[in-house]
Amino acid sequence: MARIILVHGAWSCAAAWDSLVPALRRAGHDVHAVTLPGHGDDPTPPDQVGLSEYAAHVADVLRAGDAAVLIGHSMGGMVISAAAELVPDKVRQLIYVAAFLPRDGQSLVDLIKQQEAPGIMPAVRRGPEKGATTLDPDKAAEVLFPDATPQQQARALAQLTRQPNRGQTEPARLTEARFGTVPRSYVICTQDRTVTPALQRAMLAASPETDMRALDSGHFPQLSAPAALAEILSDLIEEKT
Repeated sequence: MARIILVHGAWSCAAAWDSLVPALRRAGHDVHAVTLPGHGDDPTPPDQVGLSEYAAHVADVLRAGDAAVLIGHSMGGMVISAAAELVPDKVRQLIYVAAFLPRDGQSLVDLIKQQEAPGIMPAVRRGPEKGATTLDPDKAAEVLFPDATPQQQARALAQLTRQPNRGQTEPARLTEARFGTVPRSYVICTQDRTVTPALQRAMLAASPETDMRALDSGHFPQLSAPAALAEILSDLIEEKT
């Protein structure tokens, strides 16, 4: 059994993991999904939020219990990397799910510029609040979860939230002495239209010490393939214990 902290991606919140959490708990894990500052119901103004605040929030969650496995989806990969830099002794393992895997000094925007496909950008709209964006649901669904059922898509679209800009533009500051000491694994999603498989493999090539598994799914396997994802995650955790 492992203590697992789930970290969502951009325009998202803890509810993004709702279909996966029961499967991980049935496998015996202690699971907690966080909502990052400036997302969902969190009242923090988005213009006061960046990667540093995300990482500090997750680090505080980690300090409140035993060392945990951090699992990050999409932008959550930036967050778990930065949190591991802050408290490496509280992180048993980092697992990236269709996630951004940065090197020192890279931001999410730096990484997404490496892919040729437009990804989610055609769906991005200026938010009603300063320093944030939102997604056009009519354009987002086919990019984020093309393999989900209409009912799953509707539920996931209703959970979308604002996205603080600095959360995507602030670079990660990572060192080999801290972040570099934490074991890492990656789940490539082979149908991903948001963070393309080509970009996922390029990030892995830049981090050759990272284990890899592949899952035949779109960008949100926790929505469209929760049982298969839970099995992969449990196997990866067991391999590191």
